[in-house]
Amino acid sequence: MTDGGTPIREGLLFTQNAGLAEQISRTVLHWPLEILVRDSWKGWEGVSPDCRLLLIDRGTIPSVDLSDRHFRIILCGEGEALLEALTEFLYLREPLSQAVGIEHLLHTKCRQYLKAVSSLKESDSAYSFFSDLLDRMLIPTALDVTEGNQHKASRILGISRTTFRSKMKSITEGERGPENGDCC
Repeated sequence: MTDGGTPIREGLLFTQNAGLAEQISRTVLHWPLEILVRDSWKGWEGVSPDCRLLLIDRGTIPSVDLSDRHFRIILCGEGEALLEALTEFLYLREPLSQAVGIEHLLHTKCRQYLKAVSSLKESDSAYSFFSDLLDRMLIPTALDVTEGNQHKASRILGISRTTFRSKMKSITEGERGPENGDCC
């Protein structure tokens, strides 16, 4: 969020490194931030006054005059160092109650769960727990997004229709509970 509480909608990345541009695009995917890529610096006239975040890859764009009359957040670095600086910036700028990168959120929750069960002598498989949890979230959501089309839903999840149906069946059976009056 910017100081006024508005999400940063646009940033500019100056790089000639297509791999770095792709990594940065994936990094900001779940944040309220759109990054446009430019392969050369042509001065401040090419930067919109409402653009608040500039990322400059010093590995491919070494010379940039950073004097500017507008308030901007400028992150400079070479390759991976720039990506790391952006990641740190995103996690520092966004409180957990706001948009948080899904990877960070999942990491935090997995860590909490694993810490909680690590002291138990016996517990269910943590891997099974999280796999089942993701299935219970992804399968119905994919069906919702595709308006019930199982073929499309399985395709966007990258699994076969047979696997999709199997997972869907286990989810619906799990919701009904034990069959034949069996308990626990």
